[in-house]
Amino acid sequence: MTVVLSPATLDTIPVDFRADPDGTWEYDSLARRAGFDMQWGEISVGALTRPFAGFPEGAAVVAFMSGSQCSVALVDCTAPNAALLS
Repeated sequence: MTVVLSPATLDTIPVDFRADPDGTWEYDSLARRAGFDMQWGEISVGALTRPFAGFPEGAAVVAFMSGSQCSVALVDCTAPNAALLS
């Protein structure tokens, strides 16, 4: 499993927040792996609609929003050891 905080802005990432990421994952585990605390802001999970920044189509996009700030993590839930997310 690969987790990377992305310097890209959310509007430049090809993500569908109505789609579920590929692989094995749970919402809370994705947030923890991304380093986001749900008590401090809103978290949204979606899937890449095409490969982006070395991550495959279907990889998780975890967006954390607090006030006017937004942080984004990319998570490949299909990579080896992805079962650790559950």
